[in-house]
Amino acid sequence: MMMRPSTLSVVAALALGCANALVPTLVAPRHARHAHAVRRPAGPPSSETERIDNLIYELADTAIFELPSKVRKEAVLRTVGRPQFFLRIAELCDDADEAEKARLAALADNLASTLSVVVESAEERMDDASVALQEIVASCAEPDGEFLVPLAPERFTALQSEVNTRVDKGELGEGVLSTVDAWAKKAESDGLDGMVVILQKVLQLYAARALRFDAAEAAAQLAQMMPEDAAEKIDLSGAAPALHPDYAAAAELYGAVLEADADGWPAILTERLNGDAPVAKRNVLAIVQAQIERVVLLQENGSFGQRVQAEFLRELVQQVEKHAPTSPDDDFDAAEYIRESVMEEDS
Repeated sequence: MMMRPSTLSVVAALALGCANALVPTLVAPRHARHAHAVRRPAGPPSSETERIDNLIYELADTAIFELPSKVRKEAVLRTVGRPQFFLRIAELCDDADEAEKARLAALADNLASTLSVVVESAEERMDDASVALQEIVASCAEPDGEFLVPLAPERFTALQSEVNTRVDKGELGEGVLSTVDAWAKKAESDGLDGMVVILQKVLQLYAARALRFDAAEAAAQLAQMMPEDAAEKIDLSGAAPALHPDYAAAAELYGAVLEADADGWPAILTERLNGDAPVAKRNVLAIVQAQIERVVLLQENGSFGQRVQAEFLRELVQQVEKHAPTSPDDDFDAAEYIRESVMEEDS
């Protein structure tokens, strides 16, 4: 069914609506600038509390001139920018000696000053990210400026081309991804379901571009490393190492899925994983696992980029599992592997 979420004016409205929604969470509450003694909750600390405590002491040991670079990291900023972080500093003062209290109070003051600078620069980056996202979303609008979902093939291709170009130029980083996330939440709360679909397509296309698989590069790396199972994965008979035909077929299918709209994955996977010469499910999952290790896990832990890519691969694995025939490979839960390797660390 075709939906008309609205015209390009909605994009501008989302930009204005999200601009003010993003910044306040980054600002330390005024009353928390000094660490007051607050009674620590009874019971053993949770893993989340331990993580926050570790970050507090790490930042307390950080030279003041190095604080801005640490705080600007997306995962750190999301934690430090919450009032609960400063309240936890206050709780730690409860049982601390005078020297430790002074150190934690100094950290709270230094962080408050640092956050003011970071927020100012974040506002500038959000403006730039908002402009970039408006241009990306506008690329899939109809000639009359309206949006129709599901996207027509030519509109999806236009959006894909715009996203690919920006990824290749390094213009679709954490700032833009976090803006996509903010816009999607605002659009959902405003009942703009069609716009939510389009923003999800932006994230899908970003992940697909970032997770491209270079078969020649992978074969060369395997040949150089020569792990125990490399012999069954690469062919050394030619002038240059190449993937074994079975794995080359899996890499080709992986690439085809990345190029396609996610709405078309079931048809592609059903055709290629079944039939007279099917691609083996385990080989496709091997490509996915390689991308987790070669791309996803090498990114900053907890970053938007890592989370979007991990979610993309998890959805792909679930689709592969759903449309592949039953096999002994079913004993390996690849979706669970992704959750445990990447996503659970960010929860």
